[in-house]
Amino acid sequence: MQLKALDLFAGCGGLSFGLDEAGIDVVLANEADAWAADTYEYNHPDTHMLRGDVRSLLRADLRALRGEIDLVAGGPPCQGFSLAGRRQFGEIPFQNTLVEAYLNVVAEVRPRLVLMENVQGFRTAQLRPGVRALPYTIERLKDLGYDPAVLSLQAADFGVPSLRARVFVVAVLGAMPFDPTPVPQFGEGRVQPYRNCLEAISDLPLLAAGQGVDGQVAYTAPAINAYQRTMRIGSAGVTNHVAMRHTPRLVERFRTIPPGSSSYRSVEGVTVYKSNNQRLVGDVPSLCITANFQSNYIHPQQHRNLTAREAARLMSFPDRYVFRGKRTLMSKALLDKEGRSDEANLSQYNQIGNAVPPLLARALGERLVALSDACRTQRVLVA
Repeated sequence: MQLKALDLFAGCGGLSFGLDEAGIDVVLANEADAWAADTYEYNHPDTHMLRGDVRSLLRADLRALRGEIDLVAGGPPCQGFSLAGRRQFGEIPFQNTLVEAYLNVVAEVRPRLVLMENVQGFRTAQLRPGVRALPYTIERLKDLGYDPAVLSLQAADFGVPSLRARVFVVAVLGAMPFDPTPVPQFGEGRVQPYRNCLEAISDLPLLAAGQGVDGQVAYTAPAINAYQRTMRIGSAGVTNHVAMRHTPRLVERFRTIPPGSSSYRSVEGVTVYKSNNQRLVGDVPSLCITANFQSNYIHPQQHRNLTAREAARLMSFPDRYVFRGKRTLMSKALLDKEGRSDEANLSQYNQIGNAVPPLLARALGERLVALSDACRTQRVLVA
């Protein structure tokens, strides 16, 4: 019997896409951001989207899903747990309360399986002063009758051509039948070597700064490896392939940056903005694609920052996956200042950087299907 899932904090749909590829039917999704929800609905037309804050979902509606939903999945927003965010300054943003909201949904729906995703900082972060996020999550799941396991996974180990370390909590209602960790297939000494940056994007149309269109354009070069051929399935070309506008001076600066180096300003030996404009190395996996990657990385061979499509390829989204909303967006502070707060949605770049890489999600989904089968067998034997 096919598992049915609810995807919370679904974003643009990377987790749902991978679960679907693993044979799980994602029948419901929830997302508060308008542009991310637009992207999700465009690419998942058979999934019913519940727009709005997860905390606005009614308990009665959630309880009605008992027996209908086998898996509650999702990743509560991670900004409050990332070591790169405000946490390093001792701030605990409101997003941390959304972990509790996620667990409240689990308590009402009572699925057989639970999957929660977050950044590595989730291991040591606090939901609020004195309450650590991961221990709270584990204890709450145990109190609800679940047997949880904590997994630390690297996306590159599962065929994603970029580095992305994440924490997953997998839980089953009852006893965990076996270790839920998917077996890595890529990397040194494994079935296949890591996929690298140019392996993922070298066939995409060449662009200079400011070139490209958001709509679909035809491929200009053949696919030269299995990954590129897989990415092209179901698509006659590429969308969301627009290069950022750079001044001639910046383009010339990019020309001088070799692979693995970056553009930075140095004052008395102290590096400032060291994360900006790092030239990716073509023959290794990309550095982690973050929510603000638009100025982080330079193409390994072309003298410009990455396009949304190149980042999507590095995250293992196929070319048929179309991203909605604006490509980039000015800061929320500036929008607020100009009285345009209603425009503060997630850009295409934000959506891609926030997503769970589909290939990693697929590996987890296949493991969840196996867990479900094993649990079903256990119940039959006990009966």
